[in-house]
Amino acid sequence: MQDPSPRQTTYDCIILGSGIGGSMLGAILARHGLKVLLLDSVAHPRFAIGEATTPDTNLRLKLLSVKYDLPEIDHLSAFEPLRDNVSPACGVKRAFSFLYHREGQEQQPLESQQYPTLAPPMGADCHFFRQDTDAYMLTVALQYGARVHQQTSVTGIDLGDDEVSVTTQKGETFKAAYLVDATGMRSVLAEKLKLREDPTGRFRTNSRAIYTHMVGVKPYDQVGAPKSVHGHKYPLSQSTLHHIFEGGWFWVIPFNNHKESTNPLCSVGLVLNREIHPETGMDAEEEFWSFVNRFPHIARHFEGAQAMRNWISTGRLQYGSKTIIGRRYCLLSHAGFFIDPLYSSGLALTTATVDILSRKLLEAFRSNDFSEEKFTSLNEFFHENISYYDSVIGSSFVAFRDAELWDAWFRVWVVALLIGTELSANVYLRYVETGDPRVLEESGGPPYTTLLGGAFPEWREVYDRALALMDEVRSGAAEPKAAAAAIRGLFKDLPYVPTYFRWHDPSVRTTPAFTLWGMTRMYLWYYFRTPRAMRKRLYGWSPFTAYGVVLKSLLENRRLALRRKRSYVRDVFKAWNDDWTADAADQPAARRPAPVSAFGETKAEASS
Repeated sequence: MQDPSPRQTTYDCIILGSGIGGSMLGAILARHGLKVLLLDSVAHPRFAIGEATTPDTNLRLKLLSVKYDLPEIDHLSAFEPLRDNVSPACGVKRAFSFLYHREGQEQQPLESQQYPTLAPPMGADCHFFRQDTDAYMLTVALQYGARVHQQTSVTGIDLGDDEVSVTTQKGETFKAAYLVDATGMRSVLAEKLKLREDPTGRFRTNSRAIYTHMVGVKPYDQVGAPKSVHGHKYPLSQSTLHHIFEGGWFWVIPFNNHKESTNPLCSVGLVLNREIHPETGMDAEEEFWSFVNRFPHIARHFEGAQAMRNWISTGRLQYGSKTIIGRRYCLLSHAGFFIDPLYSSGLALTTATVDILSRKLLEAFRSNDFSEEKFTSLNEFFHENISYYDSVIGSSFVAFRDAELWDAWFRVWVVALLIGTELSANVYLRYVETGDPRVLEESGGPPYTTLLGGAFPEWREVYDRALALMDEVRSGAAEPKAAAAAIRGLFKDLPYVPTYFRWHDPSVRTTPAFTLWGMTRMYLWYYFRTPRAMRKRLYGWSPFTAYGVVLKSLLENRRLALRRKRSYVRDVFKAWNDDWTADAADQPAARRPAPVSAFGETKAEASS
């Protein structure tokens, strides 16, 4: 991907880092006529985590696509277009699933929860195989005119009043009007400007992680209880699966959970509460298996699995910055802050940041005004979301102490994600209905910029009451089971949560599936049961607009192979399927990819 032409040295915008966020921003700016340079110290393809999307992420990707006229971004917004246009090595995510475990005991099927994602065409969600999705997005940026220099380390940065200059290890100097740091946790600018805050006392969440990619991870539906016992809407193997226990959680993100998969890998990670499980100095792989073997069902899940790349063990995951903006620079989401991978929050935050920053930069280049005041909404976004997410995730670790308390806090997160998704869908479908680009501009301001419905006033009031109950448990002032009952009681007769969800009832552990029938029922509930002013903020579009989107997608899918066409139509109307049985172990040898790591190395090479 290196640019063979003579090197241009002056640009409008330089972006440090060519991961999915930096490349997406570069593609948007280049599409709108700016001269963009992406610099990266390594090369694609490469390993990265942050692989699972959410319904809100998908809708934000659709909004980016239409708002900035990049249809290529829409290919990332749901499983089918991702599979067909980007990579069949990515997995499908039809739900979030959570299983509660106790050491030395069998997992109880009724101590489990599931939250379905959207059915086609708005879903399903995705498990991004990041080496493919990131390289795809970088290619899109190049096709729109951006330039990239890979394996190019930055050795110096000068932030002037009128321009920025970046020096590389090759002695080259590049200049631009603006600099974006998309280098993630090891942010070049955060280090240079000493922007990092001390996480001690700053965050509720205090976690660390061990992770890798593996082969041979069994589909959990072959290990655990059948649907007739657990009663969930979607196969657990077609979800982002979370194994929850006191003191931590495992993630299991398969890429081989659909019939078209060409990828035998599964992303696997263990996240530990450092207050209960501080660093031990153990080998990362040894420590991972020591936790696996404490839980019988998790041990069966991973029996025979092998790592396909080096294990990575982190220190504390949480970090923040004093600011993410300054004179002619900005830190993109994960260069500025991170909390924890629970709830697949990373890609949603990245997409939201790209949206706000893209609009701010395009306005700045039109007006030639790069003053910090023009970018203050990014700092507001940063402070609002980091505090809110930290309270959601930090309280989740408190909830892991008790199965009932976790069940109650799961309900809090579900309603938060439901509202966040409805807000983004409201903007997108109103735009589809009206064709008015002014509708799209709403996505860059409140309440849309605080994720998980955090700026929806009616919800925030309920959330704060639930958070106060969790804080009482944290401090020892309340018993977990009493707090759980009080939190569930908050969901009775809320005007923005369908009463037929019975979300206050502890016997209910999943919402209905969001198929066409499920969405029709939900729309009608909001139409007849929700106050008009509130309904307009969540469902300000006609149901015929949504039906039109569905019909258009079905007509477009007539061109697909018969098997794909049938499964697509099925997924629009029906939840459960057996596609997950097409795991890598069952694939014929001619279709099964060679066992390689995410860097294209053999197992021996990857471990050296």
